[in-house]
Amino acid sequence: MRTLRVVSFLLIVTLLVFSLSGCGWRLRGSQEVDVALPSMQLHFQQASADLKRELTQSLQSAGVDLNSNAERVLTIHTENQGRRVLAVDSSGKVSDYELQYELLFSLQEGKQVLISNERIRQQRDYQFDENAVLAKGEEEQRLFDFMRRMSIQSLMRRLHAVTTANTEPASDAN
Repeated sequence: MRTLRVVSFLLIVTLLVFSLSGCGWRLRGSQEVDVALPSMQLHFQQASADLKRELTQSLQSAGVDLNSNAERVLTIHTENQGRRVLAVDSSGKVSDYELQYELLFSLQEGKQVLISNERIRQQRDYQFDENAVLAKGEEEQRLFDFMRRMSIQSLMRRLHAVTTANTEPASDAN
């Protein structure tokens, strides 16, 4: 009787795994890219070490050759993060914050500007508790890390869109 339960459980788990993989579901961050990105230079004017490391890793894992002689240049102009008070409680103490993350970048190939000073913005709200300042500080940092990763994914999607638009054959007008 027990082996029948184990076998039926394994069968259900197997069916669930196959149904999820069959519908195209993937883990977050495991997207496949159809278009190969060309080699490019990567310049940072104002960016954190975390952004530099994570963006470099993302580009390299997408097959981008980061070559200092490449004609295509991706420039990260600024990376900003901040927070503002969203709400205060009845005693005037902060109860909610809004975290903001912004990335300003451009893409150029030779003298042609492909993307000019485009902004990617992320924002998240969180509840603040003055009795758990250390835990809330860690939560804030995790949210900033998450917003940076989401901004990098948005940047990668934008680079793929520009690459796709520039590599599609022109349609013939007959």
